[in-house]
Amino acid sequence: MTRSRIFASATILFLTLGASVSSNAQDKRDQNKGQAQKQDKDAGPVQQPKRQADQHAQQASHPQNPGNKAQSRVPKKQVTRSPEEAHSQQRLQQRAWQERRANHWQYEHRTWKQRGGYKGERVADDHYRSHFGNAHPFRIYTLPFAYEAGNPRFQYEGYWFTLLDPCPEAWGGRWYETDDVYISYQEDGYYLFNRGYPGPHGVALAVSM
Repeated sequence: MTRSRIFASATILFLTLGASVSSNAQDKRDQNKGQAQKQDKDAGPVQQPKRQADQHAQQASHPQNPGNKAQSRVPKKQVTRSPEEAHSQQRLQQRAWQERRANHWQYEHRTWKQRGGYKGERVADDHYRSHFGNAHPFRIYTLPFAYEAGNPRFQYEGYWFTLLDPCPEAWGGRWYETDDVYISYQEDGYYLFNRGYPGPHGVALAVSM
């Protein structure tokens, strides 16, 4: 009888200890889970604005337009010219730019929106940030020059840019030689701007490789 009581007491004690250990383990798991959820909750609002800020910064430097079919590719190697070729192309430019001067540019130019939206090549984003925009001026006169379907075009940073509009009559007679210009993507496409004649509208450019 005594052995049975001892055995029963031992069994009850063992079960009680087991339940206590199991309960403590469960409490610890619940506590760790609660801490992890709290950390995720605290971290979430901090990380999200950072991702949004990075996206806004990228869009500001070279806005994306998911509505068109433009493709972004790495530029080709910039063409190099001999002194004779450069001199010949500069003479060609003088005639081309004189012929492409507008009489009333306000009525003769069209934006990319008016043209139905830009659907050509896109400058690679990293390359655009490094070489395009108001902070990266250049002079067309020093660059490779040619014609495409009757429109003058020049090569800059491995891309060919074709002017689709005539040049504003306000730009000087030798602007292509003396003025600093730059290329910028403005909301709906690429445009050529003259730093000597600032304004909200530029000359529409088509981009090709």
